[in-house]
Formats: sequence, structure tokens, C-alpha cells
Amino acid sequence: MDLSEEDLALKEKLELYVERIQDPDPGIQMIALEGMRHEIRSSTSSMTAVPKPLKYLRPHYTALKSYYELMGASDVKINLADILSILALTMSAEGERESLKYRLLAGSDGDIGSWGHEYVRNLAAEITLEYADNELHVHISDENPSCDLMKLVRQIVAFHMRHNAETEAVDLLVEIGDHLQQLIEHVDKTNFKKTCLYLTSSARYLPARPDDA
Repeated sequence: MDLSEEDLALKEKLELYVERIQDPDPGIQMIALEGMRHEIRSSTSSMTAVPKPLKYLRPHYTALKSYYELMGASDVKINLADILSILALTMSAEGERESLKYRLLAGSDGDIGSWGHEYVRNLAAEITLEYADNELHVHISDENPSCDLMKLVRQIVAFHMRHNAETEAVDLLVEIGDHLQQLIEHVDKTNFKKTCLYLTSSARYLPARPDDA
């Protein structure tokens, strides 16, 4: 399929960013990462189809992952992990959960919401699947709120509660071992009715706690 002039220019620009991300000069690398980030963010705020930047970067996903593994610790590597996390949304092999992997490698200080609702939902889904596989139980603890995974969970819950997705926030907190107490700091006059109604309707499907017997 022939590309329009605009699409061809975007494809070539992204391919140049891929090349420059692998440049030995950190300054050039950061400029390329920021350019790539801008193009992706401008297209993923509301995803109804796979955005063009993600389509055009698909052939380069494996090469960028391989380059990431060769890099030493640096801000450039952290920023590349951030990019790989969003690329993994449509490029990761089924079951690999690479979006979560690279999000954790990038750290939990970034604004995950800037990548859009679909990205946040995907992270929540991957966390739930990891927990179901018994791989992350030890890391998800309110007694250790400083761990990267718990910081990420808190970010996702806050995002959902701010964007009328209270049901998704509740589901995530229940799925990772009943951390519903996190809701308290996010419930206000604009969302408490919807939150309480969903909690009430969901209660009948939750297993009874030992101290409730």
C-alpha cells in the first residue's frame, strides 16, 4: 500500500529517530527519544486503531530491545525503557507482558497517563495476570508502599479515579489481593456514589475474609 506524502514523512522521521537513538552521543540519543515520544504521545491519547507511529516502529521493536540490553545505566536507558513500554502495547508477543516489564525498568516516577487510557488499562491487565501467576505476591504489599510495583498500582488507581473509571480501579485493587483501602484517598464528592455502588454490587462475588466468618 502506497503511503501519502505525510505518512511517508512520518515513517522516515521515525526511522531516523531509531537510528539516532543508537548513536554514541547521549545528547543526540535524548533528542531522538524526545522526538519519538512526542510523535507517539500525540497519536495515543485516544486509541481507536493502532496509531501510525506504532505501525511504523513495529519493524524496529526487536532492534531497540536488543540495543537496550547493551546499554549501560543512564538516563538515556531509562527513557528508552519508557518508549519500549508503550511500543510493547501492540508489539509484545502474547504472554510476555513486556509493557509492564519496561515500565518497571523505566521507574515509576513518569506520568503514565500521558500515554493514554489504553496504555494504563493494559498495564493494569498485565499486573493482574502476573499476580494470578503467583509471581508478584511478595512485591504487592501496602506495608512496602515504596516498591516500584506498588507505586505503579497507586498511579493506575489514581488515574482511573480521575477519569471516571472507578470500576477499573476497584477491580485492579481486588485482583491483586484486596487493597481497597487505597481508594480512600481518591474518593470525593464527584465519584463516591459510583464507587460505593460498584463496591456494593461486587461484594456478593468476593470470598469472605476469615475474620468475617
